[in-house]
Amino acid sequence: MNVMNDRERIQSVLIDSEIDIAIKYLFIERYSDQVDEFTEHMIEAFEECRKLDKLISKDLSGANVSALLYGAFHTHVVAMKLFIMGLLVPAGNSQRYVLESIATALLVSKPSLGFLKRYMDGKYSTSKSPRDVLRHKEQLGLESSGLEILKREAEFYSKFSHPTLLSSTSLMTLNPAGPKGSVLGGCFDEGKFLIYDKEIASRVSLASIFTNIVYGVRRNYCGTA
Repeated sequence: MNVMNDRERIQSVLIDSEIDIAIKYLFIERYSDQVDEFTEHMIEAFEECRKLDKLISKDLSGANVSALLYGAFHTHVVAMKLFIMGLLVPAGNSQRYVLESIATALLVSKPSLGFLKRYMDGKYSTSKSPRDVLRHKEQLGLESSGLEILKREAEFYSKFSHPTLLSSTSLMTLNPAGPKGSVLGGCFDEGKFLIYDKEIASRVSLASIFTNIVYGVRRNYCGTA
């Protein structure tokens, strides 16, 4: 068996290689239907985001609201790319950014709440947005159930933003039939299929409600859905 030395391993991570392509192929082969569904949801989300941008980005305030939504959608695609490259920690870290961007966009969509001004003045900590959007659900016309999930998911993905047991475990192989050891770069680990299944389903599910999020932001900011 050809075992790479450290130089080769590091270079295989830094430079596109056959290993990267093989890992992505294995993910896409297993999750082709979900990837296709994800893509369709994101096409719709970007279309609605562009419509909203044309409507509200005529001033700096509206442009900031629109940018938050675009940042969430853009990073959701990037996070999925990282995931199907087998890079679980960066994928999880990026997902936290997505959720906080969504929560912040919803908060600032109602300027009368004061969050938009604080955000634009650099005086609001967006890490608190999943908590705050839940606290102001009535004023924003939002349902508790979805916001509870958003808050819970943000707390979960924060574990990938810090050195936790979960983030450390993701860097180890769990395949019972394969070699054990640490991972440098991405990998497709058959011992993590339950994790992969849950993650893919969660990302597709979130993508499926992005158009509703755009409608909610437009309703609050423009006074019309």
